[in-house]
Amino acid sequence: MTVDYVPLSDLTVSRSHIENCAFSNWYSLFKQYTPKSKILKPVPQSFIEYLEQDGIKLPKDETVRSFYTSGIAANEDNEYSDWEDDEAENSSGVRGVQLDHVDPLRDFPDLHNELKSIINDIGPVTPKLNWSAPKDATWILPNNTMKCIEVNEIYLLLNASNYIMHDLQHAFDECGQQEQGGRPQYELILREWFNINPAMEFRVFVKDQRIIGVTQRDINYYDYLDALSETFKDLIDEFVDEVVTPKFPDSSFVLDVYIPRPFQKVYLIDINPFARKTDTLLFSWNELLTVGGSLSNIQDYELRLVKENNTARFASKEHSENHVPKDIVDASLDPNAIRDLAQKWKELLSQQQAEDSSSGSEEEA
Repeated sequence: MTVDYVPLSDLTVSRSHIENCAFSNWYSLFKQYTPKSKILKPVPQSFIEYLEQDGIKLPKDETVRSFYTSGIAANEDNEYSDWEDDEAENSSGVRGVQLDHVDPLRDFPDLHNELKSIINDIGPVTPKLNWSAPKDATWILPNNTMKCIEVNEIYLLLNASNYIMHDLQHAFDECGQQEQGGRPQYELILREWFNINPAMEFRVFVKDQRIIGVTQRDINYYDYLDALSETFKDLIDEFVDEVVTPKFPDSSFVLDVYIPRPFQKVYLIDINPFARKTDTLLFSWNELLTVGGSLSNIQDYELRLVKENNTARFASKEHSENHVPKDIVDASLDPNAIRDLAQKWKELLSQQQAEDSSSGSEEEA
């Protein structure tokens, strides 16, 4: 018995295409359609090292009151109140100095102060690097959003995000070997925060200056979207044809747009590479490329919406895979690593039990 397989469509991407999608390279072209933003470019190399180092070390700026660096009150019920003192010990045993970690106040004070100044000037912001925003790290903030009202929240989001780490270490992975080259010039963007209705966000796939598909970004069911689909398509068509394609240097790209009530204007949130690294959400890349290859015979494209409630979706939180330590995620993909992790866990439990037993014997004596 033979089985027919659908070949995986080829999709190549150049370094210049990835670079064209960097925020600073298109923001000035579409500024009137994009939320107000501050672009800090280039950022110090020490800032990149700060984001790439293990752990999250927040600066204790004496001039700013921060919820995240205020000390834990010491009392007899709080056994963790000495953590702050323990963390102040460095490898040489000198208190108050962190020689083995990059520290914003010591290593990039100018950028640190500029971030504070921008927040004071425009109010709450949301950060991103060249291409990615730390949407996967919102769990680390009390408000569960990317809204930052102090500089330490910016550091927390960026440090905790796998999306940001992708920008830093894997931006050109899908390019040919000859094009991967060195690292890009990194930039930090602070956007003025505004509350978005996730139901009105859409991802638009454009190939050879023609829309081949649109999908809602928030994968939840909204019963009123279907009746508005033609309105959305008319607005998106006009925006792509009259605003984006005449100015953007590439003919293929992926847009993230926002269409709030009363549905009279399209806001551009992001431009993504037309590459497999960009999430296709309700589509698949093979599906899009197959449709895109036969567009000459197609008069219209599909705006794909979630058609019914998916109760299974609510069993897990979006981006919840990023809440798990990387060692456990890596182990889940390798049976040998799972075995090693289980053995280490068993050894730790045995050690803890032995220590508890020994402590109990001493108390009895």
